[in-house]
Amino acid sequence: MLDFFEGASASPVFWFAAIFGSVFFLLRVALLIFGGFGADADGSGETGHGGGDAHEGTPASDAAFKLLSLNSITGFIAMFGWTGLAAYIQYTLPFIVSLAIAVAAGAVVMTLSALLFYLAMKLKSPGEVFELADALGAAAEIYLEIPAGGTGRARFSVNGVKHEADAASETGTLIKSFQRVTITRIIDSRTVAVSPLGT
Repeated sequence: MLDFFEGASASPVFWFAAIFGSVFFLLRVALLIFGGFGADADGSGETGHGGGDAHEGTPASDAAFKLLSLNSITGFIAMFGWTGLAAYIQYTLPFIVSLAIAVAAGAVVMTLSALLFYLAMKLKSPGEVFELADALGAAAEIYLEIPAGGTGRARFSVNGVKHEADAASETGTLIKSFQRVTITRIIDSRTVAVSPLGT
């Protein structure tokens, strides 16, 4: 084990990949557990089907596939690093051979991860699909200010699930961030019209 760590200076590429991939993969897992599978990596919002989507009306399964791609790439990097280290330091194989083994191992993990997430999405219940029309009449909170005559962002819940959408003022007036509003109309597949509560 000591020899394994002593060889760190001889294989910086493998060490970087192993550490970066492992840390980022753990962060991704934490995001999936605590942030919900429907959350985007950049926190930009929930996704839905047809309407209710922060990403050009992309279905929820498409957003999950984006997460799948990022998770798979992260798994590839981590496996590439640790396998390369084991081959290069523990088994003292030539660097080129170690590199080839690391790439192969990473590719296997990436393929398996993609397959597992794909199968998981196939099991997703159609009843979980969100339509923006379901948000009509719901209370929401503006988290990105709506300028006069422009659009901002609204966050709301439907059946206990949080979603986000572009939002425009029903009257065309300014609505500041964190103000509570009501969704009064569906403008298009990704935008709703809102009015301040009590108006």
